[in-house]
Parts: sequence; C-alpha cells; structure tokens
Amino acid sequence: MTYATAHPTTICEPFGELGYLGPVRVLSPRECRRFLAAVRDPRLPPPADWDKGQAVASLPFFEIATHPAIVERVAALLGENVLLWGASIVPQRPGSAHAWHTDIEAALARGRTLTVWIGLENCSRDAALRLVARSHRLGVTVQEVRARLGRSASELSEAELVAAAREGDSRCELVAPDMTDGEALFIDGCLWHGTHNRSRRTRRALLLQYATPDSVIRIPDLNRRDWPFRQLEQPRPACIMIRGTDETGANRIVPGPAAGSGDARQRLGARVQPLTLPLAPAQDEGWKPYPLFRGATADLPRLGCHVSVLTRGSCPHPPHTHDDDELLLLLAGEADLLLPEDPDGLERRRLSAGEMVYYPAHFPHSLVGASEEPATYLMFKWVSPPTGAEKLLPFGQYDLRETGAPPPAGRRLHRRPLFEGATRGLRKLHAHVSTLPPGAGYEPHADAYDVAIVVLEGEVETLGQRVAPHGVVFYPAGELHGMRNPGPELARYVVFELHGSRGPGAARAPASLARRLADPARWRRRLRRLLARVRGR
Repeated sequence: MTYATAHPTTICEPFGELGYLGPVRVLSPRECRRFLAAVRDPRLPPPADWDKGQAVASLPFFEIATHPAIVERVAALLGENVLLWGASIVPQRPGSAHAWHTDIEAALARGRTLTVWIGLENCSRDAALRLVARSHRLGVTVQEVRARLGRSASELSEAELVAAAREGDSRCELVAPDMTDGEALFIDGCLWHGTHNRSRRTRRALLLQYATPDSVIRIPDLNRRDWPFRQLEQPRPACIMIRGTDETGANRIVPGPAAGSGDARQRLGARVQPLTLPLAPAQDEGWKPYPLFRGATADLPRLGCHVSVLTRGSCPHPPHTHDDDELLLLLAGEADLLLPEDPDGLERRRLSAGEMVYYPAHFPHSLVGASEEPATYLMFKWVSPPTGAEKLLPFGQYDLRETGAPPPAGRRLHRRPLFEGATRGLRKLHAHVSTLPPGAGYEPHADAYDVAIVVLEGEVETLGQRVAPHGVVFYPAGELHGMRNPGPELARYVVFELHGSRGPGAARAPASLARRLADPARWRRRLRRLLARVRGR
C-alpha cells in the first residue's frame, strides 16, 4: 500500500495554527487486523515501567511506532530528533467516555510533544477522538480550567468547555473528525481532547506519543489526575530515540526491542508511588480501581499493584479464582471478605483498616464494602511459573496494627514477622512489619529478590524521596536501596519479599528431585555405589 508524501511546509503551517493534523490514512485495514492479533498474544511481554511502555518491551508496538507513514509526518512536525515515549492500546466500550483533558505528561514536559491517535477497530465519527482546535496555544490545561470553575470532569459540558476556550481565543472550536480504521490524528500534546463512544461497538485505538529530546518525560501520579498535577521522579520511563540523536540527557534512553530479546527491557525499575487518601469513589459504579504499576522483573514475569475504592454494599466481582497470588491491604474503611471455601468454614469475614489478607492462586474470593466510609484497599498480584513446592502458604488474614508490647527502645530497626512460605509461583513469600525510630536507618544494599513496601505510619526516606503513610516503595532484585527515618516520630511499614521461581536452580527442580536432594542417606548410598564401581575398574 502507498501513502501520500508528507511535505513539511504543507503540514506544519495548519498544524501549528490548529494544533492537529488529519485524519490521515497511515495503516491499511489489514495492517490494523494483523497488529491487533499480534498484541492479543498472551505471550507478549508486559509494558516497561508503566502502561504506556509497550514499545520498549514489545516488537509489534515498536514496529508500528516506527512505521514510515507515521514517522515521516512526526519528523516533519517535531524535527529530525524524535523520541518515542508512549505506546498503548485504548479500548472504549459503547456508551463510555474518556473525560476532556490535557495530557499530564505533555503539560509538564517543558518541550514539544506530539500524540498520534490511530483508529484500529470500530472507529467512526461516533467513536473517534474529539478536540478543541487552537486550544494548545491557550497555556492552560482542561484540568486547571475545571479546578478554577470548581467543576468535576462529568459536570463540565462540551459547550461550557468550548466557551471557556473561547475566552482565551475566540477562534477555538469543537472538532469531531469522521474517521475509519487505519486513519490517524496527529495532535499537539497540549491540545484539549476527549472521547465518547456513542456507537454500539467497542472501539479500539492506538496511542503513540513522541517528543523532542529536550522534553522532560515523567510518569504522572495517577492518583492526582486533576489540577495541580504531580509526577513521579522514579522510575524515569524508558524512551526510544527513533530518529536523530539526543544530546540533552533529559530522559532515560534505551534501545528498541529486538525479536526474541525483550527480557531485560520489559522490567520494572525501583520506584516510589505516593498515595494520598481519601481517593474519590466511582460516580456511577461502586468500585473504582487506580492503577499504580505493572510489568515484569528478572524474577517475576508479571507483577502489578493497584489501589481500589469500594462503596458500602458494592462488590468488584463475584467470588472468582485465577492464576495470580494476591496480597490485599485495607487502608481505610471496612469490608467483608466473601470466601466460599474458607478453611475455617466462614463464608464472610470482616476486614478492618490496618489488616491484610493473602489469597493463594485458585482460591475463590471477593469482598464487599461494609462501612459508610468507602473501603480503600491496596493490592499486589503476580504470576510466576509453578515452583513445584508440595506445601504451599494457605489463605491468611493478618493484623498490621501495632499489637502487644512496643518495640525495644533505642535507635535500631525492629521487625515483627507476619508469615513466610512457598506459594504456587514463589519459592518464598515473606512478610514482616518494621519499626524505624527517628534518625535510624540502614545503608544501601541489594537483595536477590523483589521487595515491596507500604508505609503504615510516620515517614521514611528512600530513593531520594520522602514517603508518607500509604505510600508504596518497590525495589526489584539486584538494585541498591537504603532507608532512613527523617522525621520526629516512629515510622512503621510492612515489607514483602517475593522470591520468584526463577531463582537458584534447585528451586526450579521437580518436587521428586527436591525430595531426593533433601535425603542425605539416599545420596550417601549412591556415593558408595559410585565409589565401588570406580574401584572395580
């Protein structure tokens, strides 16, 4: 298939004026179908660092992001030095909307950013992107406008939004492009835009995000989607130079994925994820998840963390089972655990703030909000190849609140064990609560396993950042990390050690072999027989 040549002069002038270009055909319908089939492959690596890190880990995303019909126009608009910082699939169910917004990353980048929005499946005027032409020059984001007006995302109508834009530029206007699958919109990163799928079919689109190398790209704190924005300093998202060179050093530049060699570039890096409560519950549904991170490590092929808000009487799903192991920490409110196969014969257990549960893989479970205050819970979940261990850690409910005698006085780290054992996908899952007095801490070191931490009270400092209660810290295996208590009060935090199935070779041995290795008498007999054969030669 051939595509029209993008001449810089003919596309830059209208783009600079309006803030968008298109629709422009960049993919054939067949290319759209082939790409969707490729990314639906369950063997596809998880994204690197965040949901927009697909192109760093996945060859199909990288190949589309470097498609000549796309890159030619991107370079004409941004210049010869171009980096790719985001690639993701955006599905939208019938009747659902993505509220009007300005991309947080672009608003904070201090450089030039460009988004390419491509319809992949069931794209039409009723399901495509909607935008406000010329809004990229207003110097203000949609979120800031809403904050000034005191309105939520659902309360501000399109007419009011356009009226607000026209206060800054009377020529601003609403644009609803008539698009089909394979056509793209090239939009300035600061342009006001949103979507509302008014069709009867689920629409899927591809989001590719580019920038000039001097743009400072960081991961936004997804718990602060409204103004004022907040971004994470760690990890810095992986970016790929797809054209020209980078002489600024403003971002973490990595190579693009090669066929069969995406293992190292799909991994999660060390990070601090602040979490400030309360979080807003869903307006129409009783359950609202807030994703924090997901990806892979050297020891775990899939690891994720999210926080959810559950209103009274609401349930995210009926009791179900899956291959993931899960840890659930209740941060606020109360909830009832729904456990049709509870080992103690109880089908309903009350969980209060400061308590947690461990769900083994394939253990039926769910929960329902039980307090007037919304129940807010944090969840870690992971999948790893089976360890073959015969005795697995069972379902358990644990109290993270300080119980019994206080920790010993002095400036030393104190640990209270919670549990330890093998799981379906871990050689060992260990948990303890640590208490760190003011001024105390430990020097940087590296562990041979992944570590997740949730601050319960007080404040700690790690990775150059202070972490308040409910904040999440993650250290992948092998990365240096230290910690200290910079505040005047005791700091308490819960630590999870995830020893994956990819560790020492003996951990991957079949259970029968593991039993033989654990039987010294058997091995002594085999050694005597071997020596007898050697002497007889």
